[in-house]
Amino acid sequence: MSKSDEFRRNADECQRMADRTSDDGDKRAWLRLAESWLRMIRPNLPTAGPHTFDARERVAGTRQLQSTESH
Repeated sequence: MSKSDEFRRNADECQRMADRTSDDGDKRAWLRLAESWLRMIRPNLPTAGPHTFDARERVAGTRQLQSTESH
């Protein structure tokens, strides 16, 4: 189980506890805990596709010297 899954599971449990209580103060506390767990989840960042490297290499180059040696 990933950390994100664990954090979501904990937030779900806090939400269930908030739904079960009739005390407004307790409900707010459980909801704050749920929100805290959800904030700990890292957003899914897009990964660089194969074309990203090629485009950056065309602009910036690799700064490698051309080899005249045969390998």
